[in-house]
Amino acid sequence: MTSKEKSEMNVSHEKMSGYSVGVFDCYTNAEYHAAEGVSKSDLDLIHRSPAHFKGAEREETAAMKFGSAFHSAVLEPEHFVSQYYIVSGDRRTKAVKAEIQEAEAAGKTALTKEEFDAISEMQNSVFQSRIFPNIREGAVIEHSVFSEIDGVRVKCRPDGWQMDKGILFDLKSTDDASPDGFARTCAKYRYHVQDAFYRNVVASLTGEDADKFSFIFIAVEKKPPYAVALYSLDELAKLQGWVEAREDLRTYREAAETDTWRAYSPKIETLSLPRWAVAVE
Repeated sequence: MTSKEKSEMNVSHEKMSGYSVGVFDCYTNAEYHAAEGVSKSDLDLIHRSPAHFKGAEREETAAMKFGSAFHSAVLEPEHFVSQYYIVSGDRRTKAVKAEIQEAEAAGKTALTKEEFDAISEMQNSVFQSRIFPNIREGAVIEHSVFSEIDGVRVKCRPDGWQMDKGILFDLKSTDDASPDGFARTCAKYRYHVQDAFYRNVVASLTGEDADKFSFIFIAVEKKPPYAVALYSLDELAKLQGWVEAREDLRTYREAAETDTWRAYSPKIETLSLPRWAVAVE
């Protein structure tokens, strides 16, 4: 990204009135999700069907809560203590329930001691990584990006973004950070779509080609030894991600324009068993 393009990529410190493209540092995670624009998690719902996107109840799961706490511990450790509360007793007792309610009223999220200990170990593993400090240095953290692609208002929220180098990165807590294990995770959760979508959302603001931007996954295992691995996807994975992302955007645009939020096929379809379930050759 040139110095001219960087100067045009001003970060706004005030929330937009209506919809406006740009980069904003003033949105909480909840405010970002509530703001207008199709996100990568929306694409995942649309990929299943427009009806699943339209009817989704976006509630925070235990895994999402753990992931948010891990992100805070690594990316904003100075705020972690003020945002999270450690539950040291049985949650079923009145005393502990009262403690949790008091903490939540103060804006804190309750974590078990086991969750807190795991997050602390994961945080240490990331901080001890040789490469992470170089990626983290100078990066803006969790800025909300709003733009438009193919006539659709879109948004993304990179965990980190080195604007001067065009490097985006994302933390992923995982059960298996090995190359084979994380490749399967990428396919399952469509991380290749995230890679392509984020790079193209950012590129649409600068006029740059999305290939000029890099995307790095920082995978951290949730159990001992809390191993860390950093990955970038190959060109085929990136291409596949963009093909899927654009198809999902096309599906969304057609559903929105016609106000037709279909689910599955209305026809009787022929169903085959997965290969692993078939014993007959």
